[in-house]
Amino acid sequence: MPSDQNQLQDLLSKSLDYVHQGDIITSSTNILLHGINLNQGEFILLYDSTPFASKGHIAVNLPCNPKNPLEPLFHVLLGRAPDLFVMPLGYIDAISKPGKMCVYHGQFGFGDPVTDVVLQYIGDDPIQLEGPHSIVISTHEYYKPSTKSFEELQHNITNQ
Repeated sequence: MPSDQNQLQDLLSKSLDYVHQGDIITSSTNILLHGINLNQGEFILLYDSTPFASKGHIAVNLPCNPKNPLEPLFHVLLGRAPDLFVMPLGYIDAISKPGKMCVYHGQFGFGDPVTDVVLQYIGDDPIQLEGPHSIVISTHEYYKPSTKSFEELQHNITNQ
């Protein structure tokens, strides 16, 4: 097996029977939110890969503040439950219609391990999601975190 890119290129250019194999694990999930009702602070569990952490991308199409779409009505929470944090999302103005739907996106898992993704409503008044509101979560790498999760610690304590 080649040890660097130059050796790989040399092997590919000189050999007719070499087949390079790589493991790529990708997964994409589209979650339709039509008909879901939420009050302030309520949430929807979107993704759980426990005990494996993942890296990926999330795109959301959600109702937004018509006066300022940069003030979100929802938070996407990430992490290893119960330790979740608000994911910073980028607003995509070109395909958003403030007041009806806004599109936001971002990358996750390139720091602290992520096993859980949650959508939390933070607006003041109850909301009913209608229309084309959706979330797409794409993952492209899974790994076993080196530190134990809360769940693993809890099971160890319980089993002693």
